[in-house]
This record gives sequence, C-alpha cells and structure tokens, in this order.
Amino acid sequence: MAIKATTLREDHVSKRETPLGRWFPVTFYAVNLALWIATGIRAEAWDLLWLAVLALPVLGLYLWQTTRRHG
Repeated sequence: MAIKATTLREDHVSKRETPLGRWFPVTFYAVNLALWIATGIRAEAWDLLWLAVLALPVLGLYLWQTTRRHG
C-alpha cells in the first residue's frame, strides 16, 4: 500500500511541474480573487476591499515556490 501512495504522490508532483500544472492554479486563484473584488465593488463595500490584498501574498508565495523548483 505504501508503494502505491508514493507512486500517486510522484504522479501528482510530476503533473504540477508541467506548465499547465503550474499556471492553472494561478489562473484559477486570480479569477477567484477578481470575482471577490468585483463582488465587493458591486456590494459597495468600499471599506472592505482592502481585504482582497491579503490574498496576494499567497499567490506570490506559490509562484516563488514553484519558480524555485524550476530555476
């Protein structure tokens, strides 16, 4: 059973190292963040829009971590 778990993990990591595997999560996260901001604007929650900035370090950390593996 442990051999199968290792194989599944390696398969997941190898998919993440492809360009699509790296950029699909970034695109999905960016679209989600844009929708948060659009919803905040539509709801006229001007004083809460700054909270969307708190999600940017997570995206930056992901990009930095995946760049470090490729570089």
